This record gives sequence, structure tokens and C-alpha cells, in this order.
Amino acid sequence: MLDIHNPATDHHDMRDLTIIGGGPTGIFAAFQCGMNNISCRIIESMPQLGGQLAALYPEKHIYDVAGFPEVPAIDLVESLWAQAERYNPDVVLNETVTKYTKLDDGTFETRTNTGNVYRSRAVLIAAGLGAFEPRKLPQLGNIDHLTGSSVYYAVKSVEDFKGKRVVIVGGGDSALDWTVGLIKNAASVTLVHRGHEFQGHGKTAHEVERARANGTIDVYLETEVASIEESNGVLTRVHLRSSDGSKWTVEADRLLILIGFKSNLGPLARWDLELYENALVVDSHMKTSVDGLYAAGDIAYYPGKLKIIQTGLSEATMAVRHSLSYIKPGEKIRNVFSSVKMAKEKKAAEAGNATENKAE
Repeated sequence: MLDIHNPATDHHDMRDLTIIGGGPTGIFAAFQCGMNNISCRIIESMPQLGGQLAALYPEKHIYDVAGFPEVPAIDLVESLWAQAERYNPDVVLNETVTKYTKLDDGTFETRTNTGNVYRSRAVLIAAGLGAFEPRKLPQLGNIDHLTGSSVYYAVKSVEDFKGKRVVIVGGGDSALDWTVGLIKNAASVTLVHRGHEFQGHGKTAHEVERARANGTIDVYLETEVASIEESNGVLTRVHLRSSDGSKWTVEADRLLILIGFKSNLGPLARWDLELYENALVVDSHMKTSVDGLYAAGDIAYYPGKLKIIQTGLSEATMAVRHSLSYIKPGEKIRNVFSSVKMAKEKKAAEAGNATENKAE
């Protein structure tokens, strides 16, 4: 978990921008606020920053972020925070924004489930897909008592699967990634997918097929989990059924169900903002249907939208940049080059240190 050294100050204090959501997009937006000399406040519903990367996939490796050939999810989150932290954004954790109000003077109030009201000149929604919960296998009934001990919906620690007989359900990127990722640690890995082909990234799918061919793992396509067995609250067997009606049993200690998540916009869906398929419609400036209210990341929609981390970081940059004309109307917006800005900040810091030393 990230160590936050700058929790929110008095919530009555006005900030230039309220950022709803503390995932990668929201964190990078805070950095961009610092780059553009505006104050901000991140409001995150979870007990830590990082969104799904920190909460669900901290050990998952990511390969499609510019400049990082390969990076663990939690390391990416920590790097993003290291960038943003230098500008001391306010951070509010464990609070869910339930309502916003645009006042007559054009500023905003955002109210959370705790009753706190936060004021800002503009708002950026970077709430990912909203609240999320894993998709489950309805045929298994209520297996909540096994969740976190025998049944998992995400990999938070590889240690949970070390030396275990693991059955993975799914055919997308997460299922394929962890099929490959757990080979070295698990006693055995069995991948079960109800489709006739994988939906995940081609390269990873090839790695899975290669492991299958050399006997490292077992793969069953057009197959589903029919039921499970347990003994004293511990998973012992997984019963499988193929599309042709064949049935068989696999000995297992862990069942890892990776068939996606159901998103729920929650209060956002009632905010009278233009929506398209559970996302907020934005224009080329990342502005929603309400002036002064912007969106970036998976929560934002426009034609041709691509939901990947890299896109969210770019959208955060654009949203903050274009919010300046609303936050500071009439001011000329100048391009900010990070190398120039950092050099000036470093020079100013050195001058300040020199003055202090001279005074001593």
C-alpha cells in the first residue's frame, strides 16, 4: 500500500480541481495539475490509491506502457505517485463521491458518503469503470466461504498459489497471463475456457499453447466448471463438463476465476450526464455534457476509444490542460515542457538552500 504523506487538509478549502478516482489516470492527473500550477484533491473510495492495479493485480506484469518494457502493476502505481507527490496533492481515501452540485458562480461542491463536502473550481472524473465486482460462476451457488482461501477472483500474491494445484477459469488476458505466470510457482496449472479459442493477447496465447504442447499445463477448451468438492472448508476437486457432455474431475487446491468484472457507475449514473454504454460521453477536450466537469480513463467515451492505461494517462493530460481555461478564464494557456519546469524548480530550490545557508 502506498504511504501517503499528504492527506487532505480542511475539506472546506477551495481547490482548483477535484479528481474523483485515485487509479493510474487520477494519479497522473494530479501530477499534471502540478505541472500546470493548479491545486487539486484526489477523492478515492478505496483505502489506497492505485485502483484495480493495486487492489486486484498488484503482482501482474504490464507490458504496454511507454518506457516500461515490463513493469509490475504495483511498481507502476508507485512510480506514478512518485511523480505526483512532489506537488503535494490532497488525498482523501475511503470516501465515495455521491453527488456534485454546480453553484451559481460556476464552482463545484462534491459530497461524499461521509457527509463531507469538497469545493473546487472544476471536477475531473477518473473513476475507471466505477465500482467493480468480479463475475462469478452461478452454477457453483454460494461459495463465498471459500473466497480468499480456496477460490480467488484475482491474484494479489503469487504466494497464495505456491505449491498448489490450480484450476484457472477464463480465456481473456488475465486468465492467460496468470496461466503463464503461475507455472513456476504452482504444483500444477489447469486452464478451463468455455469458448473454442482464447480472447487474450496473441503472444500470451501462443505461450499458453506452447506450455500445453510440452505438457507443462493442461488446457481444456469448450469446457466449463460444473461443480466443486470441498472438505472442511477446503477445495479438493473441480468437476468439469465439456460441450459434448463429457465429464471428468481435476484434483485442485485453488480455483482462480478470471472471467472479468461487472462495473457499476453507482451514483454517477444519476448525475444527469450524457452516457454511452456505462461511460461518460466527452468531447475532444475531455469535457462532459456539463461545463467545468471533465472525464478521463475508462469512465470516458468518445468514438474510437481504446481502454488501456496508456490512453488514460494521455486523457488525464488533456483533461487537466483543457480545464485551465475554465479554472482560469481569460488567462493565456501556455505550453509546459517538463524539462524546463523541472530545471526551474531545481534552480529555485538550490537558490533557497543557498539563502538559508547564508543566513546561518
